[in-house]
Amino acid sequence: MRSTSWIRFTVVLAARGVVATVFGLLFWAAAPMLIGWHSTTVMTGSMEPSLHVGDVVVSKPVAPRELRRGQVLLFDDPDHAGVLRLHRFDALGSDGTLTTKGDANPQADSTPITRSAVHGVGYLRVPLIGAPITWAAAGDTAALPGLGAALLAVTALAVTPAVSGGRPPAGPASRRARHRASPRRPRTATAVVVAAVCVAGALALPAPAAAAGFTATTPSATSTLATATATPVTALTCATNSDGSVSIGWGYAGTAPERFTVLVDGQAVTQRPADARSTTLGSWDLFTWRTSTVSIRTDLTSTWTATSTDTVRVVTVRFLGFGRTSCA
Repeated sequence: MRSTSWIRFTVVLAARGVVATVFGLLFWAAAPMLIGWHSTTVMTGSMEPSLHVGDVVVSKPVAPRELRRGQVLLFDDPDHAGVLRLHRFDALGSDGTLTTKGDANPQADSTPITRSAVHGVGYLRVPLIGAPITWAAAGDTAALPGLGAALLAVTALAVTPAVSGGRPPAGPASRRARHRASPRRPRTATAVVVAAVCVAGALALPAPAAAAGFTATTPSATSTLATATATPVTALTCATNSDGSVSIGWGYAGTAPERFTVLVDGQAVTQRPADARSTTLGSWDLFTWRTSTVSIRTDLTSTWTATSTDTVRVVTVRFLGFGRTSCA
């Protein structure tokens, strides 16, 4: 083959390898859910270097009696209602509760958990395939169309024939051969479908996990100072608007905080002033179809907070810039 043919062959082969790798990662991140396992996206660096932001961890359900020190546990966050945490089993308390700790955190988590709060034990790490979820949670919406465009370009290369055929000789035999040849595959349509499946699969991965906890008391040489107590909001309500958004309302009777933070699946999406009692949420991401839990966090200060035990659930359906959010 000529040098240009070798270049084409190498580029197409590399593109097919990238597409195969993406599909493989998506398969291992999502397929275990079909047998009742849990897939969660790591959203913070509290478990580094074992787990990195954007990794997907597949957790296997186990019986409570099978939990052992050193295992990475997926459990209900005792400090934030409706949120999952992914930390290591650090110590067993005298009362049978479990103390957990993030590998990157200097101190153990302040609130112990019961064995019944554990959903599973980390079994498989799928690197970086959940990165689109972390981008969306951080408001980096520009990266999502860029990812889709890159996947589309790579897929278009992957469905291109690796070796181009030369011009056939003229004559009746060649005309009959061309007549018998099958129609050319719709490469553009195939590329669009494959890229959409990759982006959809990445964004459809389950709820985020691995939130970092904070300590409830501050020890000193002579005394222990308890933190101030923020008052959680109450009576959350949800109303679906005609423009495809939802209005979330709440009540509050405590000391005026610095702000209220709206949490979707445990991740902050917007902040409201101290006198606010409602907020509006719309659809987000490049592609998504999921049910999310919304709660409100009272920020008395940047460190003294309280998350509402009341929650509401919303359903978001969105594709390529079009979609709506409604109350579940």
